[in-house]
Amino acid sequence: MEFIERRVVEEQLFGEVAFPKTLLPTAGSDGDLVKLVLTEGETLLTALGRHSALLFRGFQVNSIDDFERIVEAFACDAHPAAQGVSARAKFSDRVYSSNFSAPEYLINFHHEMSLRTNMPSKIFFYCSELSPEGGETLLVSSDVVLQRMEQRMPKFVAKAAELYLLFSMKTARDEEADSSIVINKSWKSALGTDDEAKAAKRSIRFLEEGRAEITYGPLNPIGVFGEKRAWLVPLLGFEETMENVSNKFSDGSAVPEEVLGIYKEILEENCVDIKWKKGDVLLFDNLIVQHARRPGKPPRRILVSMCK
Repeated sequence: MEFIERRVVEEQLFGEVAFPKTLLPTAGSDGDLVKLVLTEGETLLTALGRHSALLFRGFQVNSIDDFERIVEAFACDAHPAAQGVSARAKFSDRVYSSNFSAPEYLINFHHEMSLRTNMPSKIFFYCSELSPEGGETLLVSSDVVLQRMEQRMPKFVAKAAELYLLFSMKTARDEEADSSIVINKSWKSALGTDDEAKAAKRSIRFLEEGRAEITYGPLNPIGVFGEKRAWLVPLLGFEETMENVSNKFSDGSAVPEEVLGIYKEILEENCVDIKWKKGDVLLFDNLIVQHARRPGKPPRRILVSMCK
């Protein structure tokens, strides 16, 4: 492999498997990541299957065009930025802002679009501009999360796997739409309609001030992908607090508070902070890896591209 393998301080070791795997250009190379992906793509995808996340550091990635060429070199079909509860800015056919919200807000752990029927298989992040303080991206391997959940709360996991879960989330108010908060879409923009009759065909409850609560599910919380099993439902929601989300079993009974506390501990104990450097490219398996964002200071610009 025409890369130098390095360890970052923040990485986790699960057995002998580093998470994430960090790769640098060799001393004699020109740092052209596109060229190396075209020649070493199969080896890199094998490494992704083993490590679940790859961090490319020190390569010549200086623009959105450079980033898009790297994504295209992996020859994966683009996944569209679907309607959801958070807006994105579009920079090119395949490149979007990772999130519209101001960098000082925490974004909690989640798989991208895991509440939808078809979620992206792979996510690319590109550090276009560093936050002067904070703003780290966090990763956690959901197969490890599920193993720890089965060890610490096996009855909950078994019940969730049997009954499935309902995940409910409140949308933004009309005046908050496309603002800098984390959940910044109204029910109209989230569902792509301003017709309440059409919206009512979905699992939706209309609230005051133009808000609504959308319920997803019943959801199978456990995904099986080859030899790996992953926990997929974002029990803690997407924000720092849970005031806008709730979790229930499909029979209507609530997920116990104790479960949520243990789940949060498991995430914190097993996550990795990616302390960005300008030009970094991060590739991870979205079926296995959850990501989050620590609060930071502007300017911060992390761009994203998603693959089917």
